[in-house]
Amino acid sequence: MEFDQVLGFAVALWGGFAVRFVLLYLMGMVNFWTTRGAAMFGIVMAGELLLSGRLVPLEFMPEWVENLAAWLPFKWTFQFPIDTFIGRLQPSEILMGIGMQILWTAGLGIALYFAWKRAIRRYAAVGN
Repeated sequence: MEFDQVLGFAVALWGGFAVRFVLLYLMGMVNFWTTRGAAMFGIVMAGELLLSGRLVPLEFMPEWVENLAAWLPFKWTFQFPIDTFIGRLQPSEILMGIGMQILWTAGLGIALYFAWKRAIRRYAAVGN
């Protein structure tokens, strides 16, 4: 394993963590508007299982699923760091993947910022 590959994997791993963290944090914001956030969370987790390469490697999926996965954040949380680790990607592909992770983290972070600003005004506790 070369130093570039190890460095790329470390960055991809933390990038995947950042994308998933912000996505799940944003999913938590749903609970400010409804008490049925678990249903939406289940849908997102099912999508993640299918489109991240966790359940089935994306190479075994139809081409349209692979194309869809490339445009959603899930691939960049699991499949991309694994592909980087096993040396399947060229340095240019690693840089492009890290760029996608940065874009998804920033985009979801901006959505989270606005969701938080609206959610905190709407907050109401449920229960005793």
